[in-house]
Amino acid sequence: MNPADFCKIRPYRSLMQNSLWHWDAYPELPDLAPRGRIELGRFDGPGVVRTIHLTLNIADGNRAALLRGVFLQVRYDGLPFDSVHVPVGDFFCDSFGGESLHYASIVMAKRPTHSWFSYLPMPFRRGIELSLVNTTDQLVMGYGYVTAEALPAWEEDSGYFHARWLDRTVSLPDEEVPLLHTRGRGQFFGCHLTAVSRCPHFADKQGICEGNDEFWVDDAVAPTCNYLGTEDFFGFSWSWHQVWADHHSGTTYLRDADGETRLACYRFLLNDPVRFTTSLRARINYRHEIHNDQLRLARAEGSGQVRFGIVTYWFQDAPVDALTV
Repeated sequence: MNPADFCKIRPYRSLMQNSLWHWDAYPELPDLAPRGRIELGRFDGPGVVRTIHLTLNIADGNRAALLRGVFLQVRYDGLPFDSVHVPVGDFFCDSFGGESLHYASIVMAKRPTHSWFSYLPMPFRRGIELSLVNTTDQLVMGYGYVTAEALPAWEEDSGYFHARWLDRTVSLPDEEVPLLHTRGRGQFFGCHLTAVSRCPHFADKQGICEGNDEFWVDDAVAPTCNYLGTEDFFGFSWSWHQVWADHHSGTTYLRDADGETRLACYRFLLNDPVRFTTSLRARINYRHEIHNDQLRLARAEGSGQVRFGIVTYWFQDAPVDALTV
């Protein structure tokens, strides 16, 4: 991504694999069957995935079911677990049935006509396998490709890309929202968050914005990094009031209607990742905002339920199971 490197001739070999689209040069490519799996890309290492492109449609037209019901899975080096395990919509920061804002960051993009791109590098030492898994009862069609480069040697300072999915309803302010708890060496790279609540005190996103995003680095006894406001961590201030997106952060969906509040936002830590040497624990903690009226009333009435859907992106020196961190 460094423009100064665009003219450099490297000893790499370009790789590419297509999927899904069987109306052209590759009639043998399968659709994604109900409850089925297809391979997006498989490459031997050492190498690095450079681009993932997907555009998907579902037979019954239910895009909300498509975005949460089809999962992107990535496995490294022949290991038997997923280091990426995330619904495709949330992975590409596309929420609420595809109604979220089109955006283009350096590392991810949602373009018109349901076109997704990821430019996040995914290094692998011995091999990588990228798959789509359909948990719905409908046929999924579309087109995808993955580009990669074969490298002459594994670069020892490379980290394996990971993405973890959390779908959890919590009661604010007393319950925390876990983001990640992993051991090893690496760096926390970002989040995509959705929130849905029928709490009347959280209308206009008040209350939801009042969490502290806390990071304990290397078994620290107190947060090493502590963002005092969830909307501030995601690049905004004084709650969320309009959609907006740039390279670093975006609020891609806002809605207060029919007694329900909905929010979607992302943050990529492009120039300030949270780096760790032995471990990292991260969460959103709402307990410190003791003077916030919305949280105080929600606690008193027991009405502060929020359903969070969160993707956590990070790099780590060895693959780990995204379903267990």
